Amino acid sequence: MSKRKKIDPRVKRTTKYLRDAFIDLLEEKDLDMISIQNITDRAELTRGTFYLHYEDKYDFISKIINETLEDLIEQVKTDQTSKDNPQISFINLFEYIAKNHNFFRVMLSDRGPKEFRHSIFEIVQEKIYGNLLSTIVNSTEDLIIPKDIFISYVISAHIGVISSWLENGMKYSPTFMATTLTKLTFEGPLQVIGLQDKIKF
Repeated sequence: MSKRKKIDPRVKRTTKYLRDAFIDLLEEKDLDMISIQNITDRAELTRGTFYLHYEDKYDFISKIINETLEDLIEQVKTDQTSKDNPQISFINLFEYIAKNHNFFRVMLSDRGPKEFRHSIFEIVQEKIYGNLLSTIVNSTEDLIIPKDIFISYVISAHIGVISSWLENGMKYSPTFMATTLTKLTFEGPLQVIGLQDKIKF
């Protein structure tokens, strides 16, 4: 991610119009079928305005992904007193996603660019958990499964939960989702639903 800098409000408005138009179109058809003309027509802007800011469609997609994820990183940052409490970061995460739910719902869908899901995966792993998961697994001498599989499992589960939450209309609050994910992660799904003593492997 590049270093954040102050953006002209007019540029921010233009970016928002183009981004919203792109997301609307992506709900209707596959990425390869969306042209710059489609985007500018839907945004009610000229192609010239588009090319003032972007080289082509893929430069546009890359930049709106990076800008959104930079904002997300800022949102999930926690202060020194709460840095070891993942629930705080998860609340911030779900609140940001809720505010931008159309963008995340479409971008995490099958029509969304694959690199977006990959980038979200990295942010959840590095910015929300940081070294927390690594500290947990490194402090355990005899892991039943390899560390990389454990971390990949946890993060993939989180992305799946976020996608499902968005697809189902966010019927639970960001705080409820954050609290539930934290419990599932650190207590385990079987223990949370009370089946840990009923299922044997």
